[in-house]
Amino acid sequence: MDLKIKDKIAVVTGGANGIGRAIALKLAQEGAKAVVADLNLDAARKVIDEIKTAGGEGMAIACDATSPESVDALFQVTLDHFGAVDILVNNVGGGTAIALVVRSQVEDWDKVIEMNLKSAYLCCRAAAKAMMPRRQGRIISIGSVSGRTGEPLLGHYCAAKFGLIGFTQVLARELARYDITVNTVHPGYVFTPGWEKLAQALKDMQPLLADKSLEEIFNQRVQAVTPLRRAQTPEEIAGLVAYLASYEARSITGQAIGIDGGVVMS
Repeated sequence: MDLKIKDKIAVVTGGANGIGRAIALKLAQEGAKAVVADLNLDAARKVIDEIKTAGGEGMAIACDATSPESVDALFQVTLDHFGAVDILVNNVGGGTAIALVVRSQVEDWDKVIEMNLKSAYLCCRAAAKAMMPRRQGRIISIGSVSGRTGEPLLGHYCAAKFGLIGFTQVLARELARYDITVNTVHPGYVFTPGWEKLAQALKDMQPLLADKSLEEIFNQRVQAVTPLRRAQTPEEIAGLVAYLASYEARSITGQAIGIDGGVVMS
């Protein structure tokens, strides 16, 4: 299927590793020009090297997606270099310090909300300003299965990802008149560096997990809660994102789309 995104300008935040890297590679494979934005500029440059080796085009930009100044600079550099922004993928996110709500720290709450929700707000605001005059655009934010069902120990993360859905619906309504679609994609269990940190935290908290590897802890969780009994891959997530960025998905907006092996069914 021709997704009709050749030469479109796609900004992918958190694009240096894991799901973000897979998304940047997939969009470039489909012909888009990828802007890989990440705190880790060296890692972002490696992704661009992969894209160029495969015959694609793109650029790496250092960006702190929780900083208004850094985000504004990201989009200004992109506009100066490419002249447009057609696609935004908000992939910055993550969690820290898993804990019961009654034992949680305000500092951890603020950090997780900032990383997952404020980053999307800042990037969406900047991207929309670039897209509105051209009356076209695609905005896709990466949520989580934890944004569609509450999970113990992840109160801050669930709140942020649930909030992302509401924010997306508001933005979808506000930008519809400009033919800009706004959606969220909610992966299930993907063995990323973020999940490794969570598995380590679970291992530290639960003595019964002491002898298990991080991947074994991850797979145990997948088997327990996923009807399809398998994890998802970054490439699967990237394929859905690429479709939502395409012309074929022009009538899909304001949606929270799960790709989680059936963990949440609605």
